[in-house]
Amino acid sequence: MAGRDEILANFQACSGIEDVGEAFMHLEAANWNLLEALQVVMPQEGTPATPLPPPPLQSVSQPEVISVDSSPELHLPPPIPPLPAAIPSTSAASLPSSSNTSAVLDVNIQILEGFKTPVEDSTVITAALLPESRTLTLNAQSSVTFDNYYERINGALGDEYLLLIHDESNSKDYNLRFPGSKRIKEIKSDIHDLTNIAATLASSGISKQHHLTVRKAVKERTPKAQRKTLMETGEENSSGDEFLDASELLNDDDDFLDMMDVPAVKKAQTLIPADVDDEVMGVMHFSEEFRNRYGSCVPMFYQGSLEDALKESVQLPAKNRKLLAVYLHHDGSVLSNVFCSQALCQISVVDYLSANFVVWGWDLTHEANKARLLNLVTTHFGSMASSTVRSFSVDKLPALLVITRTRGTIEVLSVIHGNGVLDEVMTALLHATEMFEEQRATEVQEEEAREVREAVKAEQDAAYMESLKADRAKAAAKKQAEMEEKQERERVESIKQQEEAIKEAVRASLETDIPQEPSSDCPYPVATLRFRIPGGETFSRNFLANTTLQVLLNFLHVKGYPADEYKCLQSWPRRDVSALDVSKTLMDYKLYPQETLNIEER
Repeated sequence: MAGRDEILANFQACSGIEDVGEAFMHLEAANWNLLEALQVVMPQEGTPATPLPPPPLQSVSQPEVISVDSSPELHLPPPIPPLPAAIPSTSAASLPSSSNTSAVLDVNIQILEGFKTPVEDSTVITAALLPESRTLTLNAQSSVTFDNYYERINGALGDEYLLLIHDESNSKDYNLRFPGSKRIKEIKSDIHDLTNIAATLASSGISKQHHLTVRKAVKERTPKAQRKTLMETGEENSSGDEFLDASELLNDDDDFLDMMDVPAVKKAQTLIPADVDDEVMGVMHFSEEFRNRYGSCVPMFYQGSLEDALKESVQLPAKNRKLLAVYLHHDGSVLSNVFCSQALCQISVVDYLSANFVVWGWDLTHEANKARLLNLVTTHFGSMASSTVRSFSVDKLPALLVITRTRGTIEVLSVIHGNGVLDEVMTALLHATEMFEEQRATEVQEEEAREVREAVKAEQDAAYMESLKADRAKAAAKKQAEMEEKQERERVESIKQQEEAIKEAVRASLETDIPQEPSSDCPYPVATLRFRIPGGETFSRNFLANTTLQVLLNFLHVKGYPADEYKCLQSWPRRDVSALDVSKTLMDYKLYPQETLNIEER
């Protein structure tokens, strides 16, 4: 599509032909070969501007002998010079040689006379068509004139037809000239290329699984001669019925469409219905309907809310950030279909948007959807951007808003309106990307510097936290040690108190068993014992001489010197009295009448 538009523009610029229909006709005749079409309308130096009339037929006095190889098939060249094909200059020496000479036929060619069966200009010559003599006679005395021959060959196909085409989608009129040999389906294809009107199964409205019925359509139409007269008038005030007849002419080959059980006229559905309450559902409906309209080569619209689209584009860190492209559509604008098909849905724009942008779309056809968008723009972009969008009239739509973020502020970087062609749209996108990259490079440097500072601060904070953690650990360990020490002291103290209590109980028990000290006038033998305790102090006690050693040790225990902690030593002979047999008496150990005993710790 874009290729033919470019060829048409180049042809008009080079040839100076301003009439689109005439230029279109020349390019069609040259099969859209620009050089070939230019050679036709711009003759070379030394060549007359108009073709010369064909020379009259000359009589042939001598038959011309042409050698023809019987193995390849040869098309019979037309006899009239103006026809495209020309008789090649061929001889037996110029044809490929063969080792088998019997395979070469020497044939005298004469037009339409001598063949076994009737032939036409397009008949392929084979050995089966030739007579046994291999001779054909050229009859130069034919009464067929050049004009009659041309009419016989082409007839009405050589007439030129003027088609008045009205493009309702783009509000344009075209006056196209076609030869009578042009097929209706080819004309429809050319009109499709010129107007960019989609003619695909996807746009027909049928389901993906559809039952079709094949039948011959019988229609009552205006006679062709009348339709031709209507189209050749070229009047500007042609009625709608005249255009209807022209459309019927274009549909002469459309019996195939009768197979489809679809309505003849289907009202186009807006990209976002007016009754959609959910923003995300509206965006998803927009994307699906946009693809149904314009095919598979469309921008990849973001399937989410505008807030989420911002998070995935301009609100990312600078090194990962992308531009946000907000596409605003309006079905009431005559530019919508042209902009979408000729610019927005071109592969170069689609690929560039996919690589550098997050694309979010919205339809402003219904006032409710426009009000919803204005609220979104005010919330996310600010009141200035909302005023800009509100000021867009229908003839300024569609539009592509390029959104960026600078110093934390979201703003509209540029606006691309729908009256731009493909080159202008690509240039605007490239310019917006360049400005964005300059801003982004600065913010990337600032972010990297900020990250370095934050990393140093984080390292310092980590070191402080480690030190604080160590100090807290030491304090906790010290507190734990003090607590354990206290608990140990309390435990030892408790044990000591228990031992003291036991000792006290034992001492009290032993004290009750110790006999009274005998008086000075006691008639029984009395032993006076003197005790020297650690520290040098002494005390004495009288016992009956027949008192057992156990009573002596119990007395010392009551005084605080138990036998398991202290030794009771006799000076002479030196011995530990506490280690002796406690059942014997003091007299038995010669501790009578008196003795000094030393008390020492074990």
